[in-house]
Amino acid sequence: MSDDPAILLHEHANFCWREGMKDRRGRRIVDLDLHDGASPPDLLDAATAGVFLGWLGELGALSDVVREGDDWIVAIHRSGGLQGYAADSMGEAAGWALLMLWDDEMIVTAEA
Repeated sequence: MSDDPAILLHEHANFCWREGMKDRRGRRIVDLDLHDGASPPDLLDAATAGVFLGWLGELGALSDVVREGDDWIVAIHRSGGLQGYAADSMGEAAGWALLMLWDDEMIVTAEA
């Protein structure tokens, strides 16, 4: 099992591409029908991070996003209470939060 959150997100059943995201090959998704989805998301990309934060908001879980030193912290409401996820980039912190929320809540959000 990988410890790379981009790969874990890409392989997760709830993951789906949304317009505005960028993959690791540097390709910005402007038309979902033209994207092959072969590469994991680019967690360093601000727009991709924004999509992840929007996703957390849509799920009613997003509490706060803060910068502390060199780390970004994304706080979410989980079944066990408030939990923060820290990483070097906002996209990675939001990605970890999504993964934990999806696994915690067993939420299925991907469109078939």
